[in-house]
Amino acid sequence: MNLLHLALKDLRLLFRDKMGAFFVIGFPVLLGLFFGVIFKGPDSSSGGSGKISIAVVDLDNSPQSTKFLDELRKNEGLRLEIDENEAARKSVRLGQRSAMIVIPTGFGQKAGLLWEEQPEIQIGVDPSRVAESAMLEGMVMQAVATLIGDRFQQPTMFLPSVTQARESLKGNQEVDLATKLVMGTFLNQVEQMIEAADRVQASNQATGDGGGFEINFANVKRVDVTREVNPSSVSGQLQKIRSDWDISFPQAMMWGIMGCVAGFSMSIARERSRGTLVRLRAAPLSKTQVLLGKALACFLACLLVMLMMTTLGVVLGMQPLSYLKLAVAGLVTSFCFVGIMMTMSVLGKTEESVAGTGWAANIVMAMFGGGMVPVMFMPAFVQSLSRFSPIYWALRVVEGAIWRDFSWAEMLPAILVLIAIGLIGTIVGANILYRRDD
Repeated sequence: MNLLHLALKDLRLLFRDKMGAFFVIGFPVLLGLFFGVIFKGPDSSSGGSGKISIAVVDLDNSPQSTKFLDELRKNEGLRLEIDENEAARKSVRLGQRSAMIVIPTGFGQKAGLLWEEQPEIQIGVDPSRVAESAMLEGMVMQAVATLIGDRFQQPTMFLPSVTQARESLKGNQEVDLATKLVMGTFLNQVEQMIEAADRVQASNQATGDGGGFEINFANVKRVDVTREVNPSSVSGQLQKIRSDWDISFPQAMMWGIMGCVAGFSMSIARERSRGTLVRLRAAPLSKTQVLLGKALACFLACLLVMLMMTTLGVVLGMQPLSYLKLAVAGLVTSFCFVGIMMTMSVLGKTEESVAGTGWAANIVMAMFGGGMVPVMFMPAFVQSLSRFSPIYWALRVVEGAIWRDFSWAEMLPAILVLIAIGLIGTIVGANILYRRDD
């Protein structure tokens, strides 16, 4: 009961200090809201401001396929890169390119000839690039349509197919001599097809009707190149985020807890310098009870901050995946920072020195642990250093419960690290305080 009275006394003193209360409650709320607005969920349909990278597999290597690619290159939003089939497919799966185009063998023989079955152009697009998929198909159609115009502007380009048809008929014994009229009939059919397409187009423009007779300029087939995302990569982690506040509010919790740590460590330093601890010991209280009362007050304040930030986050749309795991995360995180508070309280002999060194340590922990910039966005060598920060492990368990969907086995290492830091910090800080007061 004495411990509870001591803890409530320290909590009242903390919240009577307006500046201290601001850093424990007001500042974390502002931080959570600010970073929540900045760290909006990723827009999967946006291709960014750069060019769309396209892997091209040209199996034909004909003048017509070259002309087709030249037409595609005229689109300033595309960047074409020639590659092999499997390498191109893999690059799209891994997210290195947005899409792939495969030009089949024999493309040059039939592309642009309306009476021929059009060669099958394969297009594979990253499923997350919805807008680019439709845009790319439109560009392919436009490029093939240019080949049709080139065919009619250069009549000699029809000769290979006409010659092939004549040679085929010549070797067919079942066809009579009337086949000498085939060339004229053939050209007449082509002319009629073009005139029919022109009449349909004029009619559609006059009536606004998109139906009627259609000519397929290109035979486009989509192939499955579903992107394989590494769950541990930045893209893999971002895909798990369900709310704009999933990243910012765990960060805000850490800043609120650091405010509690700084406030209570300065409180111990203040009471030591002013002799309050000595007067408390004159009462029927042991030194251990006094320190345990401080620890309990800090522990309850940390839990209060996490509860408050969780409630506010849920109101704004955050949806923790497991409240039970979040409760466990709150307990072990609060215990960890109670130990850090005990150690910080002995970093100086005066309240000012403890405040300076304590906040300096807090800022360093926050910088490397992800309290300012999420660890996933840091360079690799900084990510390795972040594991020395208690903030890193605290964010692991909190985010594991909110959006990372950690199992208990995945949370266990971080839980054990936080408990170890709390125990070591409490033992070190308490021993130093005992020796200084003796």
